[in-house]
Amino acid sequence: MRIRGALLSNGGRAHHVSKKARETEVNPGEGDAMEDGGEGGSALVAVEDTTEPQIDVKMDIAVFLCQACLLPLKPRSSSELRFFLSQCEAARHIVCSYCRGGHGDTCSRADTRCGELDAFLGAAKVRCLYSEFGCERYVVYHGAAEHLRACPCAPCSCPEASCAFIGSPSALLGHFAAAHSRLAVTVRYGRSWNLSLQLSQRWHAVVGEEDKSVFLVCLGSLGAVATTVSLVCVRADGAAAPQFVCKVSVEHPGDDKDKVVLMASIASSALAGRAPAPGQGMFLAVPQELLSGDKIALSIRIDQLRPASTVSTS
Repeated sequence: MRIRGALLSNGGRAHHVSKKARETEVNPGEGDAMEDGGEGGSALVAVEDTTEPQIDVKMDIAVFLCQACLLPLKPRSSSELRFFLSQCEAARHIVCSYCRGGHGDTCSRADTRCGELDAFLGAAKVRCLYSEFGCERYVVYHGAAEHLRACPCAPCSCPEASCAFIGSPSALLGHFAAAHSRLAVTVRYGRSWNLSLQLSQRWHAVVGEEDKSVFLVCLGSLGAVATTVSLVCVRADGAAAPQFVCKVSVEHPGDDKDKVVLMASIASSALAGRAPAPGQGMFLAVPQELLSGDKIALSIRIDQLRPASTVSTS
C-alpha cells in the first residue's frame, strides 16, 4: 500500500524540517526606490516556502490493522479520550481499544499505550481508490471506507445498453455528448423547467446548475397503455448528501385541466444495470392521450433537501 506522510529529518518531528527558501524576481514600479538607492530594474527576494515536505512510500497494510480484530486502527481523538491503542507484553501485538480487554485471554495483557502510533496513523494518508476516475484526495487509512462511500468520483456506468463506458458522473456528461450526441439540459433547483423529450430515446441527461449533480429522465413503456417517466440521480452512494425531491407533471396539449403529477424523492443509481427498467421504483404513468406525437412535454422541478457535505480528507 502506498501512503503519503510528512518527511522527517534525522528522526525529528515534522515541524523540525527546515523550510525551503526560493528566489523570485520582483519588478518595482516606475519611480520605486531600490535599497541601494537606484530606481527601476529588478531584485531577487527570498520567499519562504511553507509547504510541508511529503513523501510517497509503500508499506505493509498490516501496520494499519488491529492484530486482534483485523479492522483499521483509529488514532485517539480529543472526543475519544477513553479509547487508545495498546501493545501486549508477550508478542507486542498492537490492538485497538475494543480488543484490549479480551486480548489477555488469547495472548497477554495489552496495557502499553502507543502514543507514537497515534501520531503516525493520523498523518499517514492513502490515495483514494477512485483516483483513476478523477479523485485527487488522500485520506487517512481508517477513514478510507467512509470516503469511498461518499466520493463524488465513484464510477457509474453509461445508461446505454450497448456501451461499456464507466466513469465519474462528471465524466459521463462528456461521454454522453461525445459518444452518444446527447447534450445535458442544465436546470436550477427550486424552479420548474419545461422539457420536450424524444420518446424514441430511453434516457435524457439533466444537470443541476448549482452543484453539477447529474440526473437521468428515464422513459419507458407500459405496453400500449402509458409511457413511464422516472428520475434518478447518477451517483454510487444514495445515502450521501445532498438529497433531492422532484415534481414531474404532464399536461394535455392546449388544456391544463388534464394533467398527471408525480411528487417523490429522487433515488440514486450507479446504473450498473443500465437505465432503470420501465415501472421500477417511483414513476409517472402518462396516458397516450397526453403525448404530443413522438415527443413528451414535461414540467420538471428538482429541490435540494440538504447541501452536499464535504468528503473527509483527514
